[in-house]
Parts: sequence; structure tokens; C-alpha cells
Amino acid sequence: MLSPGQIRRERRVLAQQREAEIRDVGGLAVEMARRDRFRPELLLARAADVLRMEERMNELDGLLVAAAAAPRGLRSLPTCRCGAPLLPGAHFCSNCGRPSTAAAPILTCSHCGQPLPADTNFCAFCGHAVAAEELEGEQANADDTIARRWSAGEDT
Repeated sequence: MLSPGQIRRERRVLAQQREAEIRDVGGLAVEMARRDRFRPELLLARAADVLRMEERMNELDGLLVAAAAAPRGLRSLPTCRCGAPLLPGAHFCSNCGRPSTAAAPILTCSHCGQPLPADTNFCAFCGHAVAAEELEGEQANADDTIARRWSAGEDT
């Protein structure tokens, strides 16, 4: 197990490498466009490298939170099926995205019933708009404004 200092160092190095890689991918895209030799497979491979760095940084963030919680008496954090620690109050695993069994979901999708975090606009499982029913009523009322009635010649 890495110490918190080692985890922070690895995360700092990954963040620097990630930023350099993002700049390189951007420069690569510009050069491809400039030379009219666009190779999407190369860009996708380089973007996959950036995503792998971000995944590792998220893992390290979870380990840092778990390490910080340990001295406060939370020695046994629940873990996900993938083995990553589930942070207190988390509704999804920060490593693999599975729903947490430790905390009850805040919302469920009215279309497919999957658990969703409170600030979600669309279901990640079926793509259904979470607040679609609420928005339909608001959109119907949005057309009925004083300015629209006035321009139509109605009395206000």
C-alpha cells in the first residue's frame, strides 16, 4: 500500500504528464489539419492514453480520501466489487461507476428504474431525460407570456 505522500506525488506527476499529453494531442491535430493528412486512429490512440491517465488519477483520488478517512475512525470503508473504496455518501464507485450498495440512490430513472445521482439531467443507462415531465409543463407555460399576449392583441 502506498503512503499518502507517494500517492500525492504519483498524482502530481500524472497531472503534469496529462497536461503535456493534451497539448501534444492538440498540436498533433493542428499539424494533421495543416498537412491535410488527418489520421483519426492516431488521435484516438493518443486520447486513450490521456483517458488512462485520468482513470489512474481518479483511483489515486479515491485512495487519498480513504487514507484521510482512516485516522478519523473510518477504518473499514465499504468497497466496490472492483475493489476500490466507496467514499462515505457516494452513490457510485469512483473507479468503475457501479451503483453503491452502501448508500441509497437519490433518484431513479422513471423510464428504466436505474439509480441516478441528484444532479443528473439524463439517465446514463437509457438516455431518458430525468426531468422530462417537469420540463413539458414549464415549456407550455413559457409560451403564455404578457408580451406574447400583447403582440397577439389580447387584453392583459
